[in-house]
Amino acid sequence: MQSRMWSVAGAAIVSIASFLIAGCGGGGGSSSTPPPAAGTFQVTTLSSRPDLVTGGSALVQVTYPADVPAANVRVALNGADVTSQLGTADPVKRTLQGVVTGLTSASGGSSNTLTVSNSAVATQTASLTLVNYPITGPVLSGPHLSPYECRTVENGLGNPLDADCSATTKVAYFYRATTGAFKVLADPTAPRPADLANTTTNDGTTVPYIVRVESGTINRGIYNLAILDNPAVGSPLPATFTPGPGWNKKLVLSFNGGGGALFNQGVLPNTTTLSDVELSRGFAFMNSTELINAQHANPHLQGETAMMVKEYFIKHVGLPKWTVGNGGSGGAIQQYLIAQLYPGLLDGLQPVQSFPETFMPNVYECRLANSVFKSDPARWTTAKQVSIGGFNPGTCEAWDVVFTGFLMQVDYLPGCSVTDPSNVARIYNALTNPNGDLFCHFFQTNVNLFGKDSSGRARRPADNVGVQYGLGALNRGAITTTEFLDFNQLVGGFDRDGYGPIVPAGAVVPGLPAARHVADLEAVRLAYAGGFKNSFTGPGLANVPIVTQRFNASGVGDIHDTMQDLIVRARLQRANGRSDNQIIMTSSIESFFAGFNYAAMSLDVINAWLDNIAADPAPASTDKVVSNKPSTGPQAGLAVDALWDMSGVRIAETASTNPAAACNVVYPRFSTLRLEAGETMVQDGVKCQLKAINSADYAVTFTNAELVRMNQIFPAGVCDWSKSGVNQVPLAGTYLHLPLN
Repeated sequence: MQSRMWSVAGAAIVSIASFLIAGCGGGGGSSSTPPPAAGTFQVTTLSSRPDLVTGGSALVQVTYPADVPAANVRVALNGADVTSQLGTADPVKRTLQGVVTGLTSASGGSSNTLTVSNSAVATQTASLTLVNYPITGPVLSGPHLSPYECRTVENGLGNPLDADCSATTKVAYFYRATTGAFKVLADPTAPRPADLANTTTNDGTTVPYIVRVESGTINRGIYNLAILDNPAVGSPLPATFTPGPGWNKKLVLSFNGGGGALFNQGVLPNTTTLSDVELSRGFAFMNSTELINAQHANPHLQGETAMMVKEYFIKHVGLPKWTVGNGGSGGAIQQYLIAQLYPGLLDGLQPVQSFPETFMPNVYECRLANSVFKSDPARWTTAKQVSIGGFNPGTCEAWDVVFTGFLMQVDYLPGCSVTDPSNVARIYNALTNPNGDLFCHFFQTNVNLFGKDSSGRARRPADNVGVQYGLGALNRGAITTTEFLDFNQLVGGFDRDGYGPIVPAGAVVPGLPAARHVADLEAVRLAYAGGFKNSFTGPGLANVPIVTQRFNASGVGDIHDTMQDLIVRARLQRANGRSDNQIIMTSSIESFFAGFNYAAMSLDVINAWLDNIAADPAPASTDKVVSNKPSTGPQAGLAVDALWDMSGVRIAETASTNPAAACNVVYPRFSTLRLEAGETMVQDGVKCQLKAINSADYAVTFTNAELVRMNQIFPAGVCDWSKSGVNQVPLAGTYLHLPLN
């Protein structure tokens, strides 16, 4: 996949970049741009967009015209000659390339002028403005999260160097032993251990299985970068790292899971990069604490970090042929959201245990449902809980226990995860610290998108007004009209502190319905405009191959429900009119132990797929992605939906909700709380539009008294899922600067 380059060309000074598409610094090492016409220069940045440079340097390529000798090309940064920094020359393509250093930096960005000229003809010149930001950020995501506690010591990097938790970069070496274990290689220049294994990469190169792991800080997060390396025995390590033949010229960005709203730097040991599936095949492997969804679950901060760590990789290792994402659960969420918001950073996605985003009402509304269920277990049997909640037994309980606190409770102490006494003292609590100004929940760590209300809290988009819980169960006859009405009268919503109603044991339905939670309308608009609710629009998701993987299809009570794969597909279909750039691989822990390695299968398939795309000169499109599914070699025909049963036997079948389909017989598919409330498969509702109650809309008959009660429970009407939501606006753009207007 060719690189996205940002360039200017002309006989006079030009100040605007022209975008030569494919991936943000994601492609091959040399420009595919034709040499400029006589008399013109081109200046391009290969490591990032010219307006989004970080760390004081940029990989630059200059293409000079046929009538200018290479010796006459001069490159200047802010008037100072930097020609010598472009030391890689290609006389055939007439290019000079190199990392230009010394850019000025300032919070909010500092403009630098890069000029290329002909030393023999003073008027023959072109220039490009580079806007450089500090390596500590921020660039696009808005003001830094505060407070923010450092964890450099816990990451083995020593005491922080500054208030931004910077640390001295460290390098460690490991090797893969013949037993299959990774071991520390204390001195990579010493004679090799007797139990050192070799590995053959996927491009056929056999090298000693030695891994260099670099750790440091970018955008205040801890990053780790692993790559095969084989330093010379008996010689000191070179001052500057140069990749050897073990690197296959491809990069895997790893995204970690969970969901959190922590006010600290996070901990990610360097050993987390020792992933044999990728490293043994020659891939470089990179992660960051800011790419852990359990850390901040902030897609703008995560996308910004992915942009910065990839830029760093390009400048310090080299241009990858392409970059692919990998990660499960919250790691899958990040891949989808970053592809939407920052197209070009990822050329392919490998989401495991998918969810479309972190902001899912199904999650925290499980707490409301469970409160009703627990009030009278004899009445709300397991069968009725599944019929109303949709999820398989235990899933709603797991959602409630694990994630509702960080999503909704403003005083959720584990959510803040601060240890400094001065920060602990700031945590709000309605009873013990009502004047506290530190709120420990999901929306607060996304305050740069949502803004604050008059109390200093992040505005909240959550809403369940008009939602008819258990509608599907009612229409199927799984619950009675009385049970439907009782449930919806009791279920209620969350108060401003993120607490739902407590339904007493054996509750008698009260005269007035419990209040539902009402969204801030501007927060609803921003959830859509800012891509917090993923629309799946744009080239970042339409024009990349997506290998969706699932290895828990046999699980019971697992929050990672299999319906999410089809929800993602429904959004792709709605956004793009097609979804055939996505394949769904379904398996189970039993199939893994039977010998099916889903991670290896996914990587080998997407490797062949992306190689085909990279070799295709056609412009980016969904057609291009689909037409380049592997059709020859070991991966031929594997880029299609399939399941692996508990014995590891593969069955090719399009994923569906049909209960009679082979996959759904082997691994029964359940539903979700909101699907059972009548929402469509795209599941992107935030605040629904309402309609008047009409008895004709139901498969059951209500008495007149029940209809009166319905109108008391839903005085403003019920959700009309046939319409788009309230303030459901299009995505405001990509590479957004926060806060949005």
